[in-house]
Amino acid sequence: MQPLPVDPHLDDIQDALRAHRRLILMAPPGSGKSTRVPRALTQTFGRTVVLQPRRVAARSLAHWVAESTGQKLGEQIGYQVRFEQKQGPKTQLLFQTYGVFWQQLLNNPTCSDTACVVLDEFHERALEADACLAWLTQLQATHRPDLAVVVMSATLEAEALRNYWPTAPSIAVNTRPYPVAYEYLPARPGETLPAHVLRAFQHMRATGEKGSVLVFVPGLGELLRTQDALRGACEAAGYRLLALHGGQSPTEQQAAVMAPASAPCVVVATNVAETSLTLAGVSAVIDSGLVRTATYDAERELDTLKLGYTSLASMTQRAGRAGRTGPGRCIRLWAASLESSLEVATPPAITRCDLTRVALDVAVLPEPPEWLTPPPPERWVGAQERLRRLGALESSGTLTNLGRRLLPYGLHPALARVLEAAREAGCLTFATAMVAIFEAADRRRIADEGDLYWLAFDLVHAGPQQARKRGWEREVVETWQQLQRQLRPAPADQAMAMAPEAEAPERREKLTRCWLSAFGDRLATWEAPSYKLKDGRAGVVLAGKPPTDQWLLALELHETSGRGKKQVTIPVYLPVEPAWAAGDAPEMVSTVVEWDAERQRVWQWREWSQGGLVRRREALPHAEWDWSAAETLLVSKLLSGEASVPAHDDDVEQWLRRARKAHEVWPELGVPALDEEAWEVIYHELLRQKTGLGEVTREDMLDLLREYVGWDVSERLERSAPRAWKLPAGRSGRITFGEEGPPELSARLGDFIGMQGTLNLLEGRVPVLFDILAPNYRTVQKTFDLTGFWQRTYPEVKKELKRRYPKHPWP
Repeated sequence: MQPLPVDPHLDDIQDALRAHRRLILMAPPGSGKSTRVPRALTQTFGRTVVLQPRRVAARSLAHWVAESTGQKLGEQIGYQVRFEQKQGPKTQLLFQTYGVFWQQLLNNPTCSDTACVVLDEFHERALEADACLAWLTQLQATHRPDLAVVVMSATLEAEALRNYWPTAPSIAVNTRPYPVAYEYLPARPGETLPAHVLRAFQHMRATGEKGSVLVFVPGLGELLRTQDALRGACEAAGYRLLALHGGQSPTEQQAAVMAPASAPCVVVATNVAETSLTLAGVSAVIDSGLVRTATYDAERELDTLKLGYTSLASMTQRAGRAGRTGPGRCIRLWAASLESSLEVATPPAITRCDLTRVALDVAVLPEPPEWLTPPPPERWVGAQERLRRLGALESSGTLTNLGRRLLPYGLHPALARVLEAAREAGCLTFATAMVAIFEAADRRRIADEGDLYWLAFDLVHAGPQQARKRGWEREVVETWQQLQRQLRPAPADQAMAMAPEAEAPERREKLTRCWLSAFGDRLATWEAPSYKLKDGRAGVVLAGKPPTDQWLLALELHETSGRGKKQVTIPVYLPVEPAWAAGDAPEMVSTVVEWDAERQRVWQWREWSQGGLVRRREALPHAEWDWSAAETLLVSKLLSGEASVPAHDDDVEQWLRRARKAHEVWPELGVPALDEEAWEVIYHELLRQKTGLGEVTREDMLDLLREYVGWDVSERLERSAPRAWKLPAGRSGRITFGEEGPPELSARLGDFIGMQGTLNLLEGRVPVLFDILAPNYRTVQKTFDLTGFWQRTYPEVKKELKRRYPKHPWP
């Protein structure tokens, strides 16, 4: 076997693990950590399980290790991923995904059949990876002190792990087998990602690249468009064009992994190719640097997808694919300066993803796990609260009987709750198809139809054998088949699922009620041009045409941002008859007053609601308005600072500043304090019988303010603190009161000629600062004393002004 950089460290790795049972291993891509280390650990400790974040990696590594050792896959060396496994009673080295291993831990919390567990590519910090580490750490401290655990990756945050495992040794394999040369090729203005990749590939070819190329793009849509852009160039250069993504079959994935070794290829991949895989023959990487990250807004129970740059650690992993079997190169499709603003590592999923499923799983464990990164407390409480709403968790935090029944499904608790309801209702076959579509998220089919019932109808009537031919993705079909095998619907249930629509009038109602049992908080009603949820958000249906006279169960919600606005979309839904959700709740008629922030006005509606949801609404004519309620709402928005009166312009503001200054320095004048209590009175008068803030004029505001302080007081205020002051040259200068400092009288120098001394306002209580301007209206000097200015400053100023403005008279 070819020597690899990790080989000299194998004895140290085994010795350290024998002594401490814990080890942190850092080794660069291509060093052999994912293949050589597990084999050595199996020889030392016995049955070893190696955990990977992705199925393609687990399968490929098992194939690689078995082939390199001359063994048949599935005997001593095997793998187990969702839907597929190759292992036997004698398997000693098993490659698994984190998700599969975590599900097995729930059934076998002591991990009694395993001697050593390797958490590979841990830097990705998937939710199941953190959960596995937390429970294995707890297990070592209680029931399994003999269990050996290794955490390894090429780009670990080792400091956090050392704090978590303070007594564990760490070993670093610092050598890189082959160097990777970096180039930066930023996008041109308006250049699309496919065009950008094509330009990078052509640049590589023009600069002598002859090996296979691996291209990283953020998702399947970008992958398909990039393939289209590259096809002509690849054919002309004699390159095969392949794809590698999570939705492919194992055969397709394996072909993409193996092909570059036999002929020049371009493999366009999502981040499934980021770690653990060696694509022999790949000597170059084109990295978009982009990733589509899923996050979860726990407060609104809303999934968000954000497209952005990945972390520096992930970029290092991607570039490392080019240096696995020889010197390589990596073209990065961004400017090098960008990297200073990027995250060093990907934030742990436990800090940004939905925690409901892991909260259910943890509730069954004998002791709470010890987290490397504890879940945010408010998020954890929110996840437990949702479990309580589902009926899966007691207020004490222990599982209910329903909660225990949900565990074996291995699904999100809400989906497991749907299937439990479907089992009781006798519609399990159809419900499993709906859940498979929802969980596997076949985006191409969902783009054509969003009604989950009709999507499932198509899948059920196609059957597992014909579904792929009708365009359904492998993931959907395999998930459906797995659920069918697991739950074994009764024959009558299967017959009901296969019945034509006309012969099953109650089927849709039964199934919709099952989904209502888990997603009832996502009911929405039609308010053109969108659906409005209970919490006030407006969602837009992306596909299909749900009836607008029914309610909508928004099963999936996504929030996207762009051009300063956020949009909530509803990719998957179920139409709901109000009676199915509201039951026997009476219909209520009410008047609703709403604030329209965009138009800065209020609206009033008559609403017919049932069970807390609006069935229909109509605008009230002004003759039927509750004007007191409208006035109160408008005033509340002004007092809270959420809105302002457009007519509150500079004239109004200057009047207010004069009034405040008078209140401060001349109390005997009698100007009242214009505090919040005063403004509440003023606003109520100002907004009487008005629907919006735009109806108020400047004259309305000034007249009301003068009336509030008293007309006599207002007149004295105007005389003692005027807006303008007549100057000797005949023109008037503007007097401006600032938020701070003295008022200023601004005019050009020539207009001040003949004026002496000082100026005071408000019966001599407030001195005025003269702002003396040049002919271009820029300040020459500010002074309180014009006499001193003429005597001391003007002679010097005059020289400069005469030079710059020779045509002006300068006495």
